[in-house]
Order: sequence, then structure tokens, then C-alpha cells
Amino acid sequence: MVVREPEASWWRAQAELEQMAPAGPTTTVAMLHERDAGTDAAVARLAELAVADELLVVFGSASRARPDPQAMIAGLRNRLPRHDVVPVHVGHRGSGWRWQATLDRFLEAGRLPVVVTASAFLQEVTAEVSSYVRADRVLRVFGTTTHAELHQVWRRAEPSVN
Repeated sequence: MVVREPEASWWRAQAELEQMAPAGPTTTVAMLHERDAGTDAAVARLAELAVADELLVVFGSASRARPDPQAMIAGLRNRLPRHDVVPVHVGHRGSGWRWQATLDRFLEAGRLPVVVTASAFLQEVTAEVSSYVRADRVLRVFGTTTHAELHQVWRRAEPSVN
């Protein structure tokens, strides 16, 4: 039996593939409306994501008064005692310079930020935040009283290798 060593070009290609592979966990942005956030099932799904990925939550509220994600944040803190869950209030799209420094500090410290905005701006703020943190994927969370569903809205394309 003859065992042949792969060609040098094969080894170079393998090294290049390893360099292109994403290092570390996936950065996930999960967006949800206030009506979906109040369920235990939705909080449980978010907690699962936080354990597996680097997670950032974008919470949209329909209330005219200041949005209140406290029940969801309390639920996440209860399920994730080793995570520091912190709210970041974002008024609307285009106000990035106001929240980007705060978001940077929270992410660098390993915290779980919950970006809070009005439902009218939820999609725009999610897109801006996802772009800013260079998210690998964006998920939409739909919650009912008994279970929660995650729907992928967007995923960063894998680099093509020829």
C-alpha cells in the first residue's frame, strides 16, 4: 500500500480556508415587538441564543410613552445570571453617533445589550445596529403564550472560495 502526501498547494488552500472561517461565536441580532417580548417562551429562546451566540436584542414598543422592556430584561437576567443585560435607548434611525459609543462599551465588556426603540423604527434601527456591529445574522422573534419562533431575516454571505 502506498500512502501519498497531499500536494503543497492543497496545504496552502487549507490554510487559506481556515483564515476565512469565522473566528469565535456568531454575532446575532434578534428583533422583536413588545407584544412578542412578554412571553416566557420568547425570553427562553432569547436566553438560548445568548448562550450560543454573541447576542444583541432590538426591542420595539408601540406605546407612545417611553418604551418599557423591563419585564423582558428581568426575564433575561433571571435566565442568564452570568450575563449583564442592559438597555440602550435609541430614538430613531440616523441618531447612531448618540448610541454607538455606549453600545461599543457594553459589547466590549461582554454585556447583553437590549436596544430599545419605537415599533415604527424597529426595522430601520435593527438594520443600522446590525450593520454597525457587523452581525452574522438577524432573527425576528415571534412569541405566543406557549412558544416562540425564530425566523431568519438576513444572514451574512459566506466568502466564496474558488
